[in-house]
Amino acid sequence: MKLKGTRTIPAPQQKVWRFLTDPDQLAKCMPGCESLQESGENEYRGEIKVGVAAVKGVYNGTVRMEEIQPPAHYKLNLDGKGRQGFLKGSGTIDLVEQNGQTILTYRGDVQIGGLLASVGQRMVDGAAKMLIGQFFTALEAEIQAAPDEEVKHGTLVNLWRAFVRWLNSLFGKGSAS
Repeated sequence: MKLKGTRTIPAPQQKVWRFLTDPDQLAKCMPGCESLQESGENEYRGEIKVGVAAVKGVYNGTVRMEEIQPPAHYKLNLDGKGRQGFLKGSGTIDLVEQNGQTILTYRGDVQIGGLLASVGQRMVDGAAKMLIGQFFTALEAEIQAAPDEEVKHGTLVNLWRAFVRWLNSLFGKGSAS
């Protein structure tokens, strides 16, 4: 499965870079993330609960950062396993500052197997896009939050933020919170 996209984050590049390389911050934004801890230099172990259609479960895995070029680029390699299947993949994150905002471009390729793959490519693609959207909505909320402000997350909260951001883009208003 190929993943790619671009997202404009309303924050300077250095702030986005620090956020994207901090496992505690990332764990807050990843849908279903139960834990994410550093296990070595530029390597993290984590546990995530996720479901696609009727196939739901807990997956454990590792994420390794390579080709690190602060504050503009890194490559991720991931390897995860659960009772319902596995996933392996790699991808890149590129950041470019433009007018005080950061243009984030991601590209990746993920292979899935086991029961997880049996739900069908279209269903998996849809779920992946939904999870990516939730991640970026949460990331923007966390980055824009005041220091020590606790940001609430969840499917409905993130859907609401995305809807308000869409409305604001139509009518030229400020950002959603």
